[in-house]
Amino acid sequence: MPELNSIIPSFDCWVRAEYLYNLESHKGEFVQARAFGISSIQGRAIGFHVLDERGACIWRLPINSLVTNKNAPDLPLDHLELWDCFSYQVSVTEFDHLSGRRCQAILKDASKHEGRYKFTVDWYGSEYAEGVGDSGHKCAHIIDLDNGCLCALPNNRILWADPGIIEKPFEKKPDYKTNTHIFSVENKSKWSAGEGMFYDVTLR
Repeated sequence: MPELNSIIPSFDCWVRAEYLYNLESHKGEFVQARAFGISSIQGRAIGFHVLDERGACIWRLPINSLVTNKNAPDLPLDHLELWDCFSYQVSVTEFDHLSGRRCQAILKDASKHEGRYKFTVDWYGSEYAEGVGDSGHKCAHIIDLDNGCLCALPNNRILWADPGIIEKPFEKKPDYKTNTHIFSVENKSKWSAGEGMFYDVTLR
C-alpha cells in the first residue's frame, strides 16, 4: 500500500491561480489542469498533485484550490475538508457501487450541497487512522459538488441516492450512533483446532 503519495482517478479541473503564486497575487484567475495524485502528510490537509496547461507539475494543492467550474464559490478549506490526514499511509479506492453516484454533502457550516462521488481516501498505520469512537477513524469521500467545488467528507456527512434501495433520498438523516467497539474473533474462550488438515474444533 502507498505511503505519502497515491494515484487517484484523474480528473480535469481549474486551479485558483493565487495558489500558484503563494497566495500573493492573481486572485480571481484560473489555470486549467488535470489532477492525478494525492499526498498524505499526517496533520495536514490532503494535497492534490496536478499537471497544468503550461506543462508545470504542481504538488500538494489543497482541495479548495481546485474547482470544476470557474464560477464556483470560494469556500474555506475547513468547510470542504473537515479532518487532516490521519497517517502518512494512505489508500485510494473508487468503489464500484458508489462510482458516479449522486449524493448530498453536509459541510462544516451545515449547508447542504448535492454532488457526485469521485473516489475515497482512507488511512491506516496510526492510532488515529485505526481508532474507534468520535476521535477515531474517518475516511474522506471526494465529492464533485454541483456548485463546482470539490469536498472531502466522512461517511456521517454524506447521504446517498440509490434508486434500488432508497425511496426518498436526502429526506431524513439517520439517528445512528458512532461505533466505539473493536471487533475481534480471537478475544473469547481459548480454543484448539487440533491437528491435521481437516480438524475438529474444541473449546477449552
